[in-house]
Amino acid sequence: MTLLQRCIPLILGCVFLMPVSFVVASEPPIEVSAQLSTIEGYAEDMVDTALSQDVTGSQKLYKNIQESMNQLHLVLTKAPFNERNSRELLMAYSWMRVIAVDMKQHAWIGAAIAANQLSASMIRFLHYPTLRQRDTAWMGYLVRELILLNKEGAAMNAQLLDARIADLSETWSRVRTSLIEKDFRNKPLVEQVDKLMHVLHADQSSDAAIATANALLAVVAKLEQVP
Repeated sequence: MTLLQRCIPLILGCVFLMPVSFVVASEPPIEVSAQLSTIEGYAEDMVDTALSQDVTGSQKLYKNIQESMNQLHLVLTKAPFNERNSRELLMAYSWMRVIAVDMKQHAWIGAAIAANQLSASMIRFLHYPTLRQRDTAWMGYLVRELILLNKEGAAMNAQLLDARIADLSETWSRVRTSLIEKDFRNKPLVEQVDKLMHVLHADQSSDAAIATANALLAVVAKLEQVP
């Protein structure tokens, strides 16, 4: 049984949310934004440590996430009630429980998938100055998902992989338009992503799809640096 099958209650509330559901919320206090960004960064790093089966590194990152989540909780309890924030915070704590269980069982791909879902919760939670910045962060989450789901098993995750690729295509379409409209000099980066997206849509083995997704993840990192 896959991690995603074991976490159906979480999935229904979290995994299938698409970027179109993002709303431009009022900007949270600086302290909240800082904690959210910190947690999101830790979660991304934990995907890597889990995949490399780095027990010490994963445990350290988990402790860092836990401490940051507790600080975030304290700040939010003093703020006016916000249903959306409360929902995302609850979802984040749920994914932390999944991470803890999988680390204890040395189910490293499962722990990586859960860490990536925690990253997704923080991206939805965060306030971004522009939709393009949010979409670019979401692309990073989606590409990591493609890597992780292929590692877990392409056949058992076929429907999820199709959904992630469709979501990625829709998100990239918005980012692409914004990049070209802002500065035509972004065209070389756009062309790199276009080529990799074309390959992703082709019928590939899991190993080939993982290689393509890793190449795309490197380009997404460059997109995140575009002003």
